[in-house]
Amino acid sequence: MARPEEYKKEYINKVGEYLEENTDEEIEVVSLRNEEKGYEKLEQKLKVKLPTLEGFALFIGVSKRVLYLWEEKYPEFMHALDKIRTEQHKRLLNSGLSGDYNSTIAKLILSSNHGMKERTDQTTNDKDIPQPIYGGQSGK
Repeated sequence: MARPEEYKKEYINKVGEYLEENTDEEIEVVSLRNEEKGYEKLEQKLKVKLPTLEGFALFIGVSKRVLYLWEEKYPEFMHALDKIRTEQHKRLLNSGLSGDYNSTIAKLILSSNHGMKERTDQTTNDKDIPQPIYGGQSGK
């Protein structure tokens, strides 16, 4: 079995570099072209570069499993990886709400990576609560 890569404190600074390189970009794409009439319709699209732990692992040349081992062993590295998670959470939430990101995918990642889940009433299964019946005499 291969030995895990050696941890280096410089990886903490690499988180900042990784986040800078992974920002979304506005790009122009041709959405309609009519060569006969000689025009093109351009549309603005968002090229999403969502930061992920997997992406960061590739960025520094290690496996995701090694990141998790280092995260457990080195508290300063854990805090650095939390910056990636926080940036991902912020962008998914804000861009999912604005419609810049696919809301279904944003919801999926937020629920699986960030603990955000839809809540349902577990006590009544979303049914009306019956009126309580009080004992004793009524009307007198």
